[in-house]
Amino acid sequence: MQGMFLPNKYTKWYNQIIDRARLRVSEGYVEKHHVIPKTLGGANDKSNIVLLTAREHFVCHLLLTKMYEGEAKNKMVHAAWAMATLENPNQQRYKITSKIYESLRIK
Repeated sequence: MQGMFLPNKYTKWYNQIIDRARLRVSEGYVEKHHVIPKTLGGANDKSNIVLLTAREHFVCHLLLTKMYEGEAKNKMVHAAWAMATLENPNQQRYKITSKIYESLRIK
């Protein structure tokens, strides 16, 4: 992986969301999420994909921006930015707050 992984509180929160999602039976709208992002070497296999609610998916991408340093962080910021701004017919999108917008732009 490019960049430094940070074992911090954001990583703990991220792992809690992932673990909880793996244990439940999903109902309603869900999105596929790569636990280890593809841009950081994650595979498309079943063990690296989890079903998240749209909100969980968005939160996980914000957490990923705080879990890495260097080039990996840049990739996670780009992914969060794309998720918040680019249209995708296969996934719901959230309107972001001005605080989140500013934070992503600064990063």
